[in-house]
Amino acid sequence: MKKLVVFGLGARGNIYATFAKTYPEKFDLTAVIENAADRLEYAKQNYPGAKLFSDYRDFLKADIKADIVAVATQDNDHREHAIAMMKAGYDLLLEKPIANNLQDCLDIYAASVKYGRKVIVCHVLRYTPFYSTVKRIIDEGKLGEVVTIHASENVGYYHQAHSFVRGPWRNKEESSPMILAKCCHDMDIIRYLIGEECISVNSYGGLYYFNKEHAPEGAAKYCSECKYTDCVYKAQTIYLSEKGKEFAAYFTTKEKTDENILSDLKHSPYDRCVYFSDNDVVDHEVTIMRFKNGKTACHTMTAFSQNIYRDLKVHGTKAELVGIIENNDIEIRYFDGRTEKIKVDISAATVGKHMGGDYFMMNSLFKTLNGEKAEGVTYLDVSIESHLMCFAAEESRLNGGDTRLIKK
Repeated sequence: MKKLVVFGLGARGNIYATFAKTYPEKFDLTAVIENAADRLEYAKQNYPGAKLFSDYRDFLKADIKADIVAVATQDNDHREHAIAMMKAGYDLLLEKPIANNLQDCLDIYAASVKYGRKVIVCHVLRYTPFYSTVKRIIDEGKLGEVVTIHASENVGYYHQAHSFVRGPWRNKEESSPMILAKCCHDMDIIRYLIGEECISVNSYGGLYYFNKEHAPEGAAKYCSECKYTDCVYKAQTIYLSEKGKEFAAYFTTKEKTDENILSDLKHSPYDRCVYFSDNDVVDHEVTIMRFKNGKTACHTMTAFSQNIYRDLKVHGTKAELVGIIENNDIEIRYFDGRTEKIKVDISAATVGKHMGGDYFMMNSLFKTLNGEKAEGVTYLDVSIESHLMCFAAEESRLNGGDTRLIKK
């Protein structure tokens, strides 16, 4: 059993706490640090064995022994919280993004070196059965030598509207560029599958559609007051739909009945017209990567898809691989004419989301803390590369797509 501390009991932190509660033979939830009173009360009721702290400084004074601290606080606070924990002698499970800006990321990395601490970044897609299977296929040589990869992240029109037009990640100065906030997972996966350092990127994209230039004539500033009832971005339609209802927690703490949702939605930030918000992050972006030994990759992020899904194409010298993670289907097309179809099983995942990624990440964490070899686990020296790729891509995009070298 390993002693776990959860720092920040939001949606992410609660997954780790729930895993510990579900598998007490693996993790003992030793302490919870959370400054929101309602979440502390939730912790008191649901994790009675954990010591509770509203201020991390009080936790540090208590000198509690732990094998790992899961830092799942707000992105802007990661630098302060991560460095404080490492200075105190704790190894970290650090939520992505590492931090919202390049300097904070570098400071966290420097602190990990200075204090000799291990930091595992929550790049949960690595641990999904889908990408773990793809990685094993590559490592077994079934595709020959991988030469190029194409991956795309289809954000989903309603997810884009909620998170990146109306929501917390709409403005890059308040959060981070889209390439980091949404796609650092993808940069990490591409780096992980290629198995080489990325040395340069070019990136193109912008905010094309979600602006006042595309507003229908006479559109209101709030959806609740707008005459266009058939707009696909109408907030009342999105948040009452099956796939949009889960996002209602961002503006209501009540039971998610239609009546409560509509009442609390009205005139909230999530009721704003998508064409009259204060968003500035991109709604489409294409990033081209060049790796150390001449391999290449291309990643496309688009807001304009019916559903949320990631697809992947890996091109090797003997075969190509294609798949969509949400379908958990992989197809290997060998150049001799054979086709191998693989159905990925995620039924073992009992806790968390991300197509089993949360569950299998915690299992890999447990293994590595016990000194065992665990799939997917790398430390900050490798994980930071995905963020360096993101920051370089944003610089390239802002400068017309010119080549940006990756400097560590």
